[in-house]
Parts: sequence; C-alpha cells; structure tokens
Amino acid sequence: MVAQIADPLTLPCGVRLKNRIAKAAMTEGLADARNIATSRHARIYRRWAEGGAGLLITGNIQIDRRHLERPGNVAIDGAQTAEAMAALERFAASGEASGAHVFAQISHAGRQTPIYLNSEPLAPSAVSVALPGRQFGAPRAMSEREIEDAIGRFAHAASVAKSAGFSGVQVHGAHGYLLSSFLNPRANTRADQWGGSLDGRARF
Repeated sequence: MVAQIADPLTLPCGVRLKNRIAKAAMTEGLADARNIATSRHARIYRRWAEGGAGLLITGNIQIDRRHLERPGNVAIDGAQTAEAMAALERFAASGEASGAHVFAQISHAGRQTPIYLNSEPLAPSAVSVALPGRQFGAPRAMSEREIEDAIGRFAHAASVAKSAGFSGVQVHGAHGYLLSSFLNPRANTRADQWGGSLDGRARF
C-alpha cells in the first residue's frame, strides 16, 4: 500500500509525526538584541502548527553568536540564563496544541557571516566567498582547537534544545555555511585530517 501524505510517520529517532507535511527551515530574524527567542517565535510557530503540518523546522539557531547568519538569529551559545531557557521552552512548545513537533535547526554561518557582523569569519580554509558586493569578510582558517570547539558547540546546542523540549534538531549542512564549506573541496583546501579526501572533509 502506498503511503499517503496524511498518514502518520515514525522517524528513526522515535518521534511520531501526525502526517508527512513539514515546514522547512526559514530564517525568522525575530530574536532580541541578545539573540534570545521572543514571544514572536512562539506566536508564528503556533500559527504554522495550526496550518496542519506534522513537523516544523525552525530557522537558524546559531551555535556561536559571533557567526550569525543575520541579525535577529537565536543563539544557543554557552550557559543559558533562566530567561533564555524559558523563551526556548515556549518556542519548543508552540506546536503542541495542534499536534505538531518542532525541530531546532542548529547552525554556524562560517565564512558567510555578514561582514557587518564579523569582518574575519572562521572557515575551514582562508578561501573567500566568490560573490560581488563584499558581503562577507576574508575568512580565517580554523585551528584544530577551534574545529573541536565548534563541534562541542553543536553538541551543546543540541543538548540545550532537547532540554528545552524541542523534539529534535536539524544540523544545518547546506547553503555554504560552516559544515557545507568543510565538505566543499573548493572551500576546504586543508591538508590535515579535516580536509583532503571526502572522509577527511566530512570528519567534522
């Protein structure tokens, strides 16, 4: 029997979605000046949940506030204050009344951090983004210690998201951001264990 879009779906992690409709990640830009989620996050995700989707994936929740995709990103960076944690909990719970699950998309903008936010973003190698308009600063190649720190930040953000009540996380590995640039042999020209072959570029 062919599955229908309205049929429930159980994911490998055990989350059971009420249907096979998902809202893809779209950056919201609704965080406050401290990169804390606001009531607007909960309100808009509650409205999207009322639309009937079984899964809602948030926009960029950054693991390092020095490397935002844009102003207004939420950041899970270090220990969370009680205020920040309560805001994340409201965000995570926004789909519950309509039976939707909310997944947190965790991200690091890497060399595509806007220049007005960070003039020397981190990247696997010192390879600039080849776009006109000087939107991004010349990146600096990460040290191994910085790579390991970023890995720890992804793990920390996932742990905080779980504690806040998000049903899961989506690790952002596309669009030229940090993980994507590690995978890209044109952006990752490293000769150590974090570059070279696909296995090396995917080690992150």
